[in-house]
Amino acid sequence: MLRGPRCLYIYLFFVFLPFSFCYIRNNDNRFVYIVKSIRKGPNIKLRLTKDEKPNIDNHIIDYFKNVREHFPFFKENKSLIYFDSAATTHKPSCVIEKMSEFYKKENSNIHRGIYKLSHNATSNYEKVRETIKEYINCEENDNIIFTNGSTYGLNVVCKMMIEEIIKKEEDEIYLSYMEHHSNIIPWQEYINKEKKGKIKYVPLNKSGYINIKKLISNININTKVISICHASNVIGNIQNIEKIIKKIKNLYPHIIIIIDASQSFAHIKYDIKKMKKNKSCPDILITSGHKFCASLGTGFIFINKELSSKYKFKPLLYGSNIITNVSKYKSKFVTSLSELLETGTQNIPGILSMGISLEFFKKINWNYMYQYEMYLYDLFIYYMKKYMKNHFVQLPILNLSYKKENINYKSHMETHPPIHIYNDEHNFTNDHNITQSKQTKSIHSEHDTFKIYTHDARKYGLKKIGILPLWSNKFSSFDLVTFLDFKNICIRAGHHCASLLHKYYLKVPDTSRISIYFYNTPQEIKYLAQQIASTSFMLNEMKNEQ
Repeated sequence: MLRGPRCLYIYLFFVFLPFSFCYIRNNDNRFVYIVKSIRKGPNIKLRLTKDEKPNIDNHIIDYFKNVREHFPFFKENKSLIYFDSAATTHKPSCVIEKMSEFYKKENSNIHRGIYKLSHNATSNYEKVRETIKEYINCEENDNIIFTNGSTYGLNVVCKMMIEEIIKKEEDEIYLSYMEHHSNIIPWQEYINKEKKGKIKYVPLNKSGYINIKKLISNININTKVISICHASNVIGNIQNIEKIIKKIKNLYPHIIIIIDASQSFAHIKYDIKKMKKNKSCPDILITSGHKFCASLGTGFIFINKELSSKYKFKPLLYGSNIITNVSKYKSKFVTSLSELLETGTQNIPGILSMGISLEFFKKINWNYMYQYEMYLYDLFIYYMKKYMKNHFVQLPILNLSYKKENINYKSHMETHPPIHIYNDEHNFTNDHNITQSKQTKSIHSEHDTFKIYTHDARKYGLKKIGILPLWSNKFSSFDLVTFLDFKNICIRAGHHCASLLHKYYLKVPDTSRISIYFYNTPQEIKYLAQQIASTSFMLNEMKNEQ
């Protein structure tokens, strides 16, 4: 038994142990084990600064450097810096070669002839359906319908089912403020024309994510459809759709849930069977091929078998391929869902390109992909802070309180710097415009202070894809993008077909959007941040001289 001074010596030994061990979570949500030798006693605190440059294993950088070699666009445009992949992605050589090969050697229409060339074209066309089926791990080929993109797909889905579902004035369709116009306008047009149903909007929290608790409390037996995007094409937030779907289906299994996967499909691997097993599978999933390195003018719809067996869907277009018999005054139609919704001559080489693209994606390490894209994202934030100092503001500011006040939107924009505005419950609403509290004004009190704002939910550990918007209180996003174009940088300006998100959530008319993909490089990220900073300071000086 230890007593007296000996016990004290052992105690002091452990107190002054020369090594301190701690776990620090980095930006990639991985744990980094840090061992720090402490020479100056126990009062030294070990910490990582928030402004530390992001790091990633060099072999992952090299991995995607090799992947980039498969994209001839970058070999042909060596001086061009492309950060607009949310609008369209570039195509690997295998996709380009397949489309060229079809026109050179295989060109023939499908479902039109019994000769070998046509038969082979039909067979290859249908193999793409099988490839998609395997890629998303669903059950039946017939539940996959080819389209010319998500806009067409969303319109098809709305028009083929809305008469079956929306029959009364009190029937509800829920959308979110993040939606692309093609997931808003088709529903609006039907409701305005037929005077049936009403549109409601899913509440968002202060970070730009769906407030699941409020959504569940709002929906009811009259709610028929919930149609939302998986990832925003402006702020990049990835919604927890599996949790949302599971909660909704447990309460109201009749509600049809549509997921617009246009932005998410190139970054997230879907497993339909797993989602079904977890009772979190959407009824309909829609995406565009050109967003995942396939040809322009392509896409597909996945329709859950349970939904397709429950409703009798109507075709959007009438013509070839969908009929079994035509008489003078009446025609009979096929029962196959894919045939019913793929009327006329299809974009055959484009469809083939989707199959080739997915085969290309199968070879990519998806774990590496997400790590790398988030590394590039964090690296951009790091360089923006470095080059712009306190002129760069990351939003949302989660620790501020706000008060409600009815104000005019235009006058508010003229007198306040454009920043996030929320109500007291931290939920965005379109019923009120909300001015800043005194606490907020203390941060942005000088209206002549030049700022570049971005919406960055990732700073709070929330999941997103490599998309972020920028806007300034001094100049237009169009000015920034125009001058960056002179420096061979491609980013997009405008509301990005998501004007509701800009008008009611971000409270700005437009943004400059940066979208990062796995073929971008750390060097491009640094150059982008440098040029945004220099261009922004130049535009600010020009504004001040006016």
